[in-house]
Amino acid sequence: MLIKKIILENYGLYAGRVELNLAPRSAKPRAQPIILFGGKNGAGKTTLLEALRLVLYGKGFTNIRLTNADYDAYLKERIHNGGNSVLPINFARIAIEFNYVTMGEQATYYVERSWKIKTNDKGIEETLQISINGHSEENVTEEYWKGFIEGIIPERLSQLFFFDGEKIKNIASDDVGNDVLADSIKTLLGLDIVEKLKADLTIYKNRALKNNSITGDKRRWVEIDKTISQLKWEIDQCLSEKLPSIRTKLEGKLTETRSRETDLHKEGNLFVTRRDSIKMERNKLASQVEMLEAEIRQKCEGSFPFCLCPTISGRLRKQIETEAEFKRQTIIRDEIETYTIEILDAANAIPKLDTDTLSKFKQLVTDLASPRLKLSNDLQNTEIILGLTEVTANTTKATLENAEFQTKQTVHELSIKLQTATHQLREITIEMGKIPKEEQVKPIFMELAILNQERGALQQEEKRLLEQVDIFKNELKTHQKELEKLIERQKSQDSLMVVDKINQVLDAYLLKLTISKTDQLKRSVAEAFNCLSRKGDMLKKIEIDPMTFEVTLYDHAENSIPKKNLSSGEKQLYAIAMLWGLAKTSGRPLPVIIDTPLARLDSDHRMNLITNYFPEASHQVILLSTDTEVDQMLFSELKPFVSHCYHLKFDPKTQSTGVEEEYFWPENNTCLN
Repeated sequence: MLIKKIILENYGLYAGRVELNLAPRSAKPRAQPIILFGGKNGAGKTTLLEALRLVLYGKGFTNIRLTNADYDAYLKERIHNGGNSVLPINFARIAIEFNYVTMGEQATYYVERSWKIKTNDKGIEETLQISINGHSEENVTEEYWKGFIEGIIPERLSQLFFFDGEKIKNIASDDVGNDVLADSIKTLLGLDIVEKLKADLTIYKNRALKNNSITGDKRRWVEIDKTISQLKWEIDQCLSEKLPSIRTKLEGKLTETRSRETDLHKEGNLFVTRRDSIKMERNKLASQVEMLEAEIRQKCEGSFPFCLCPTISGRLRKQIETEAEFKRQTIIRDEIETYTIEILDAANAIPKLDTDTLSKFKQLVTDLASPRLKLSNDLQNTEIILGLTEVTANTTKATLENAEFQTKQTVHELSIKLQTATHQLREITIEMGKIPKEEQVKPIFMELAILNQERGALQQEEKRLLEQVDIFKNELKTHQKELEKLIERQKSQDSLMVVDKINQVLDAYLLKLTISKTDQLKRSVAEAFNCLSRKGDMLKKIEIDPMTFEVTLYDHAENSIPKKNLSSGEKQLYAIAMLWGLAKTSGRPLPVIIDTPLARLDSDHRMNLITNYFPEASHQVILLSTDTEVDQMLFSELKPFVSHCYHLKFDPKTQSTGVEEEYFWPENNTCLN
């Protein structure tokens, strides 16, 4: 696909008719694929990207499902109203011309979407016109066009080719699996075709079983089908009508809130940016001081006091050990003395033992026992003072040791933390006193409070609707399971058994295809990330789970790198690398349109994108930038790859944007075609 031009008439900031040539002009387009748009914030860059999506997808141009009323209100709002027209403008038009190759033949498509306000301001009348190779298509319907454009680039995938800095931020901040990204990966890699075939086979099987089921099952089947249809209708009502309406109102309240926050910022920057954070930090430190004091008190109520009298504690431990040893030796002595007496008594009772032998035996026993009946020298004068049991003695010793080796260290560490926290609390309290008074911003705060209450009510209603959807979905699962049981009883038919076998084969094929495609994708993403990173060859590989599409990064030491450990710039590059890898792996020849992608990157990462990504992203790259993103230095690096430039200039007097074929610094544009 190659976008040749876009035409805007009375759309957004663009007054009158504006035609922009978007096809690369170089004799070798691949060498200069970039069309660079420059414009300051509010000049109409995002409006241009929005217009492209609107002309292609109509009501489905946004990822939020709009009601017809919301869509009409949006179209009416996008009609230019600069205030300088003699008569009010009541219509707008967007047109796009592009080449697309299908079945080996290239055709030129011209698509025009226009709308006007009906008489007496009773809604919007929208018209869609399509021409192929200069011949107008008759009776074109929105559904016909939707089916055609979905075959080229489905709306949910367009955000991977037509994206802005916010889209990159959203992908980068996804710490867990992203369902939308997973669906996009499946479609880009062609995996959804197999899943659609499986779904179609299931529909066929269910219809066949329904027509051939027994009477009782058939009656119940009809009842379940009716209930399932009703539940699906209820879910669709919530998701397509009620929730979009609530979310549109929420978006409006959020816009109002941001506007009032801007006013608040103007009234007192320090108050807005620092007061709440300082107050929160002060409360946090106060709680930390209180917690540390309580913990120190708790330690002091335990064994810590023993640390304050180490000499007494040592003497106590020594006395416990001495008394324990004294008791042990006393018990041994008493036992030996008892055994000696028993042995001598037993010897007297031995018959026919002559007196001389008996006397020698007794002397031998007495000589052996006598040394063991004496206490060791250091225990001769021991005095029992404590008289503790063995259990109490061991417990007391453990308490003394714990106080000396653990509690003392713990209290010391806690004291240091308390000293640090107390100092920080004192400093932040002083800082708090420097913040301006609230009187000058109190009215704005009151408005913000009301807006937040209204947003809260809308969020509660959104939550209630989502909970209701969950209830409907659970009921739907219950009835679908019952339907599956009915289906299981009907599996005797040969044709349906074949369907089951085909599904098994498709499951195996889908798994192998998924593994094969994800292997290609992870190599492409790893190469893209290393190419973009200022750290060079940072990653050895990227693993993508073929079932969940969860991504894990690995360095050259085979250590996994949690995504949260990446810097904010590296997270942005990860998102861009994922988008780039998907585009490469899919093989779809689609243009890439990027709106303000550099705002959150440092200079090194910006240079890598300028030199390594933009020239290689696609055969056609439409880049929308401010003068602070692609500045003079980066423009000089990018210029060899640029086909031509446009400068979007907003005129405050006419409240409209004009277009000139140049970049911010015309003197540097001379080498462009």
